[in-house]
Amino acid sequence: MTKVGPTAEHLIETEVGGDISLYDPTSERVVVLNATASDIWRLCDGEQTLDEVIDLIAKAYDQRPDEIRPHVTTTIEQFREEGFLVS
Repeated sequence: MTKVGPTAEHLIETEVGGDISLYDPTSERVVVLNATASDIWRLCDGEQTLDEVIDLIAKAYDQRPDEIRPHVTTTIEQFREEGFLVS
């Protein structure tokens, strides 16, 4: 199965209080991720598959994988659409 990530090299990542802010110098955009999106982002390192990311987030939030799959998948798709992930 395909790995999620890695993150785009041009992004500048800052973490404050557990939340991650991403700055894209090419578009001069800043995106602030909430706690859950930040946790998903940390797992998009090119080492985990989508199923592994879902399982890890499910365990972290004490949820069933099938319940959170749509939310995690949508978040990762948004990362890709924004150009934040290489793959």
